[in-house]
Formats: sequence, C-alpha cells, structure tokens
Amino acid sequence: MSALRPVSSVAILGGGISGLSTAYYLARSLPKNVPITVYEASNRLGGYIQSTRLCLPADTDGKKETVLFEHGPRSLRVSKRVSSLNMFDLINSLGMSNELIVVPKDSAAARNRYIFYKGKINMIPYSMTSILRFYFSQPLFRGMLPEVIREPFRRNNPPKEMLEQDDETIGSFMNRRFGPRIADRLMSGVIHGIYAGDIYQLSVKSILEYLWKRERSTGSIVSLSLWKRVLWRKGTSKAQASEQPAQNPYVERGKQDALQMTLQNKDLLSKLEGASVVAFTKGMQSIATHIEQFLMNCPNVTIKYGETVTELKNVVDGAMVSTASGESKTYSRVFSALPARKLADITEYTAPELAGCLKKIPTVSVNVVNMFFEKPRILPITGFGYLLPRAIPREDNPERALGVVFDSDTVSKDSGEGNVAGSLQDDADGTKVTVMLGGHWWDTSKEEGVLAVEDPKIAIADARSLIARQMGVTDEPKLSQSTFQRSCIPQYVVGHSANLNRIHHSVLRAFGGKVVLTGASYLGVSVNDCVYYSKVAVEDVLSGIRVSGLEAGV
Repeated sequence: MSALRPVSSVAILGGGISGLSTAYYLARSLPKNVPITVYEASNRLGGYIQSTRLCLPADTDGKKETVLFEHGPRSLRVSKRVSSLNMFDLINSLGMSNELIVVPKDSAAARNRYIFYKGKINMIPYSMTSILRFYFSQPLFRGMLPEVIREPFRRNNPPKEMLEQDDETIGSFMNRRFGPRIADRLMSGVIHGIYAGDIYQLSVKSILEYLWKRERSTGSIVSLSLWKRVLWRKGTSKAQASEQPAQNPYVERGKQDALQMTLQNKDLLSKLEGASVVAFTKGMQSIATHIEQFLMNCPNVTIKYGETVTELKNVVDGAMVSTASGESKTYSRVFSALPARKLADITEYTAPELAGCLKKIPTVSVNVVNMFFEKPRILPITGFGYLLPRAIPREDNPERALGVVFDSDTVSKDSGEGNVAGSLQDDADGTKVTVMLGGHWWDTSKEEGVLAVEDPKIAIADARSLIARQMGVTDEPKLSQSTFQRSCIPQYVVGHSANLNRIHHSVLRAFGGKVVLTGASYLGVSVNDCVYYSKVAVEDVLSGIRVSGLEAGV
C-alpha cells in the first residue's frame, strides 16, 4: 500500500449513520482548514435510523401525551466486541450517556425471546436449567436434542458447490451440521430478525464466520474435547484440526482498540455491566442528531441536504463528484457511504468493473408497522418479541411477517417485569409493538399475493391481522404508522467474501486510493459495525496509506 498526497479536501457521499460517523471522525482529526462536504439526497440525516414522536389525542384536561416510534434500528447490543465498545465511546464523546435506557440481561425484556411455531409462541431457553423444561414443553424444540448430540459425530462432507466457492449458505451449513429442524425452525427465525433474509441464500462464511472457522479447524461446531479422537477417526485429520487461517492484522488492531476504549470509558461501561441492550429516551435518531449538531459547529464542515450524487469520476487531482443540481467538484478524498447499488449507479460508466461487483450485493425491503394501544400490558406474554421462521406454513403467516417486537417492554421502567407502571420513552403508559413485514419474502417469491406491501393502510391492516391471530390482540390501536423501508438491508449472499475482495481491488484500480468505501453493504449491517468500520477507514486514510476501506474484511 503506497502513500498518497495529504488530504486537502473530503467529500462524504451519504448521510446515514456510516456517513455521519465518517464525518465525525474526520472533523475531529483533520486540521480546521481542510473542508469536509457531506452529500445527502434526502432532507434529513440518519438514513434508516429514524425516530418519530407522535401526539396522542388530548385527554379531557387538554393534556397531550406523546409516543415515540422507531422505524429502523431501535436498540444497540452491549458486548465486549470492539464495535460495541467503540459505539459507547462515541456515545460518551457526544455526551449522550444520560439518554440511555439500559435493559439488564436478567430482565424479561432481554431474557424472554420467542419464535412462533405450530400455532404457538415458543420461548427460547435463556439458561441451562430452562433448556430441558422448554425442550419438553415447546413444540419448537421437539426432535432437536438428538441433532445437537449427533453434531460432533457428523462427517465433515461439504457440498461440491462449497468447495468450488469456498462458501456455503447458512441453510446448507446448518442442515449438514444439525439437520432441518434447527435450520428451518430456529436459525431461519434468527436471521429474519437481523437480515430479513433467506438462510438458503445468505453466506455462512460472511455472517456466521465463527461457526465457519470452527468447523474448518475442529471438524465440528459443538466439538467437545472428549470427542476429538472420535472426530478424527470420522475423517477429520489432526492437520485439519490444527490448521489456522492467516490472522488479519485488523483483528489484533481491534483487540488493541477494545482495550483502549475499555480504559477510556470505565465509568460508563461499569453502568452497563450486566446489560443486554440499550435504547434511548429520545430514540435512535438522537445519535444522528447529536452528530449533526457537532458537525454544524465545525466551520470546515458543509452538509448539502437534498443533493443527489449522479457521478463519481477519477481525475488527476482527486475524485470528481457531480450532482443532479449540475455541480461538479473535485476532492482529494471521497468516502462513499452509499449503498452498494447506488454507488454502482454513479460509477457505471466511470468504473464499470467496480460497478459490476457492487451490483452483486442485493438488498431487501421491509415495511415497519408501529402501533400503540392505550391499554397497558395487553400482550399475553412479556419480553423482547418473537420471530417467524420459514418452517411455519403459509396459512400461519399469510402477511409474510418477519417478527414482532414488544417495544413497550424494552422501554418500560421495569424492563417488562410488569410491576412498575410507566415508560422511559413515552409520556403515556400503554402497549407499543412493531411488526416487520416482507424482507426476502417479497424479493424471492413469485407467488400471488406476496408482492411488496407499500400501501400504509394495507400494511397496518396486515399487522393488526397478524397480532390478532397469533396473540389475540384485537383492540384498536390509538396510534399506528407504516414506514416502507426500501432496500434497507444488504444481503451477504454466498460468495460475498470473494466479491468483497474483488470490490477492494477494483476500487483501488479505478481510483487509486482516492475513493474509500464504508457502510452496511460490506463489513456488517449493525449500527455498531457501521460506526466502527467508518472509524477504521478514517484512521487508515489519515495515516497516508492507499486503502479501499475494506481491508478489515479481505
């Protein structure tokens, strides 16, 4: 990686969380005489992070209460991963720690998670002692225990397609290791909740890398040490078991970053000890709002709202950005936080090889339906929510829903325990739920009646029908809102890792390090991942080396 000329001007394409965090880290690190320009096609920042506060009808005293709806991500996971630690470092830096709603791991809102199966909402075990109880009482788990016990003894016989592509679908992988019950009943539901995707399309290597590597190194996932000799006799050689892939230098860098951020944020992290997730009193949108306010106070930062980028071209002095308004301007560095498909559109003629690779990253759309019911705790169960796996028949899920989130439990003053009234996010004490519709069901099925539902009235009717049938909730919501999130979640399909490597080399060939990629299309779809890898890309560029922004994943 050769050095480039120092950064003298920067453009950031896209004002979602990746573009915003890129601008934030640049503004903190660059000299104040280096101009930074953010191009955002819409009239707001935050991308798919979007929170709306709505007023309930006034009561008899004329008092108006408000309810907050999340139309995208609604919480952040708390863990010791570097991306999580970095997120809380950002929250601390922005002075947002007093806005956190902390959900303890042992609370109902965190502990009680469900999957709908056989006409019943089945609780997922949350402790070792609960495993046997749920195994015998919940239809979801029937027949799974033998599959888990047999897993270490299964031969490691990957399909021919996997050997050719050095990758495999999550569905194929889980079927090989465990069988269809765990794949179709359990894993497909989990993936619906994160990617809204199809386990028979998505890459195990890119999404469940730990399991992929574990099988390659030990021949098993469960892989109890007492069974290793048996595993080797079954065809997994000692050479295979000890084989370790070359360590990516970004892994060690992540460990150092994690250590540093743990030390820097001791007080905040101590308050998060034992936490599962956090939400915000003012919604996830407050992250974008705080960063926006910070940027607006930086004299070298310009935010161009409603400015659609139409072309990105390599020129002698940098990269030229052209917009729909007729502006063309050259910058020494350009960070693209646009979805891969949008970046492909603006490089179609200037970098066709790169555009071709970018088009191989598909997306899915989701209709997010928020509902607020005046009566508190009307749901028959408490917890985080439930997911709908591919194993349930069409008649149990004609709406093509992905899952239902019990928002009021997460933001209640007692974290869903049911003994303290009131919400930490809303003025009113009612029941708030979110139904997620669509995802891969709308993009892969040609069956009649499963086209994308964009009409808000139809989406709300579908959501109400679903919770009436599955939870018996027939009350009229006091507030309801439908938000069609078009192409909101990138799909890391089989071959994503190899395609990422091609994109890495293509963008370097096309732009020579003057264009850097970041965003959910590449290294992770979570908010935590988007923010962390934006920071890594900024640090690499400011060190003067020629990078694509994807080095951590190739």
